[in-house]
Amino acid sequence: MSFVEHLIIGGGISGCVMARQLAKHQLNFKLVEAQATLGGRIQSTEQGLDLGPTWFWPHQHSVESLLAELHIGFFEQYTQGDYVYQTEPNSPITRGRDQQGMLSYRVNGGMGTVITALSNTIPDENILLNSPVNQISKRDNIWRVTLINGGELSCDHLWLAMPPRKIAPLFLAADNRVLSEALVAHLQAQQTWMSAQAKFVAVYAKAFWRDAGLSGQGFSRVGPMVEINDACGADSNAPAALFGFVGIPAVNRQPLDEQQVINACVTQLGKLFGDAALSPISTHYVDWASNSLIASAADISEPSQHAHFNEAKYKAELKKLNLGLIGAEFSQTEPGYIAGAIDHVNKQVSEL
Repeated sequence: MSFVEHLIIGGGISGCVMARQLAKHQLNFKLVEAQATLGGRIQSTEQGLDLGPTWFWPHQHSVESLLAELHIGFFEQYTQGDYVYQTEPNSPITRGRDQQGMLSYRVNGGMGTVITALSNTIPDENILLNSPVNQISKRDNIWRVTLINGGELSCDHLWLAMPPRKIAPLFLAADNRVLSEALVAHLQAQQTWMSAQAKFVAVYAKAFWRDAGLSGQGFSRVGPMVEINDACGADSNAPAALFGFVGIPAVNRQPLDEQQVINACVTQLGKLFGDAALSPISTHYVDWASNSLIASAADISEPSQHAHFNEAKYKAELKKLNLGLIGAEFSQTEPGYIAGAIDHVNKQVSEL
C-alpha cells in the first residue's frame, strides 16, 4: 500500500489545477486518473478543435489568470455576419441579421492546451493513469482508496475531483460508512453539467460561410443539432470548422449508430449553410453520455441543469474528515464551468 500526504482522485481541470498547486507548495501528493489521459471532458483534437468545453467569458478572470500563468493565448469567438435558423422540418432556412450575443473567448490551440500545460507542471511520478477507483474507506484516521486493478493507496488528505454522483457509490461500496447519510444523498442529487451532451465538429478546407457573410451560427428546432457555431482557430493557419450541440436526448441517442448521427449532422449543415457544407474534410463526434466515468443514469434521464452543492451545510463534516470535494460541480460561484473549477480549487488551497 502506497502512502502520500495528499491524494487527488480525478484528473480533469480541477484535479490538474490542484496538483499544480500542491506541486508549487512542494507537498507530497499523487494524482490518480481513471482514464488513459488527463483532462476529463476537456478534450481537443490535434488540430485544436474542442470536443468538450469550448468557451470562457470576460467576467471569468480566474481562467484568464491561469492562461497568463501558463503562457497560453486566447481570442474572441467569431460572430461576425448573419445567422441561420430553421423552425420546422419543411420550413425554409431563414437568415437573420447579425446576432450580437455575449462576448466569449476561446483558447489558442483548444482547451486541451491548458491540460497539457498543467500536466507539464506536475512531476510524472506524481501521476497515476488508467487507475479507476473501486471504493473509499477510512481506518485509523487514514484514507484508504482501493483501485479496480487491486492496488491500494492511502493518504491523510483526500481530494475528490469527480462528478458528485460518481463519488457516492465509492463510499457506499465500503464496509465502514464514513460519510453521513445526508451528505451521500446530497451528492446523489447533484447533476454534472452537460455530462449527457453530445458534440459534433466538421472540418473544411476554408470557412466558406464567412465568405457568404455568415457568422457560422445556426439554430434549429428540427435537429439533430440545436445550436451551431464557428469553430475556426485564431489565425489562417488553423483549421476551418463548424461545431454543434446535438439536441437529441441522450436516452434517444443510445440506440442510434454513431455514423447515423454524423451523417444527419452533415446533412443538416448542408441545409443550413449550403452544398459546400456537405463535403467536410473530416468530422469528429463525441457523446459524453456514453462515458460511464462521467455521466450517470440519472444525469442521462434528467433535463440538463447545474449542480447546487450546499457547501455551508457540509463544510464542518468535510473538514473533520480531511476530505475536499473539488470538482467543478462543487463550486459555489459557477458550478460546472471551468472558471468555477479554478475558483473552487484556489479557495480550497487557500484554506489549507
